[in-house]
Amino acid sequence: MSRIRIGIIGLSTASTGTNWAAAAHLPYLQSPQGQRQYEIVALCNSSIASGPKVRFITRDPEVDLVVNVTHVEKHYDLLSPVVQAGKNVFTELPFASTASQMRELLQTAEEKKVRTVFGIQGQTSPVTRLLRDVIASHRIGKVLSTTWTGSAVFLGEKPLPINGKAFTKRTIGGNMMTVLFLHTMNLILATLGELDTFHSSLGNQRPTIELTDPRQGGKVVETVQKDTPDQVLLQGRFASGALISYHLRGGDPFPGEKGLTWSIYGEKGEIHITNPSCMLDILHVGVSIKLHEFGQKDAQDLELADDDMSSLPHPSQNVGRIYEAYAKGEDGSYPDWKLGMKRHELIEEMWRRSDGERPFGEPVPKE
Repeated sequence: MSRIRIGIIGLSTASTGTNWAAAAHLPYLQSPQGQRQYEIVALCNSSIASGPKVRFITRDPEVDLVVNVTHVEKHYDLLSPVVQAGKNVFTELPFASTASQMRELLQTAEEKKVRTVFGIQGQTSPVTRLLRDVIASHRIGKVLSTTWTGSAVFLGEKPLPINGKAFTKRTIGGNMMTVLFLHTMNLILATLGELDTFHSSLGNQRPTIELTDPRQGGKVVETVQKDTPDQVLLQGRFASGALISYHLRGGDPFPGEKGLTWSIYGEKGEIHITNPSCMLDILHVGVSIKLHEFGQKDAQDLELADDDMSSLPHPSQNVGRIYEAYAKGEDGSYPDWKLGMKRHELIEEMWRRSDGERPFGEPVPKE
């Protein structure tokens, strides 16, 4: 079988960039596992990712799959010609800066019968697979509730590196909601199923943020006003009837504690998960998963099974699993734009409810 030929848009080596393509995509694509399935035939780095360069890739008959790893504010302009040309595409999140842009891109992709991939890793994470297997085995019985708390590390008391300035402006589209919440909530939903109802609160509790420049030794170079949340709370009910309590906040975890604490409580037992990073679908180095079956004195440690991706560095492992599922044509086993749109619609509804919040006791305005 011939290899899938890739054109990458957004390969950055700038000191102020996230370098996500080099950290998460290239280790898999350049590994023996990746080279069995894929071949990189075109590159366009972030600094020259413009209309003519992108059109060249989209019109190149040697490119089977376009991979977009640019900042979110560039997504719409770069992805539009890709889907218009009918090219299959893998884009990192957020999908685009606005919901209307996302819907337009998804509609065009569906009309052109484009195969799409969206860069959330919860569906392919070995943590998700293990948790679903334990739940399916009925070792904890029916799931009654889940409680998730996570620390984002940034957007706390410390200044923010200048490459994270986009996190302070809602109009750009990349912020705690569309990155950290999207990643973490997607893994929860991939594990426990979709939400039926929910209530949420978003808090911009630190509206003033200092920005530092790593090229100047971490010197504070700008102070900006933030209009995005650093506190995200959600409570609700899954379609299964189980309840959820979720809290993501900015700042470091409490000393000695992990960045993520997550429990899944059932009729006959409980699963307890901790991880240094709240982004469990990206980085699970140091994850602890324990199962307590009621009636037993002690909990037992659950180990993740190794596969062909386990030898790759984080965060490339789960990205590699997405690529593998795509190469095998396993639709539904990897996240696509339709799922990405569904996750963004949840976020849009949370924004809408937050924008319309009234102080307690204030009367509802008459229509």
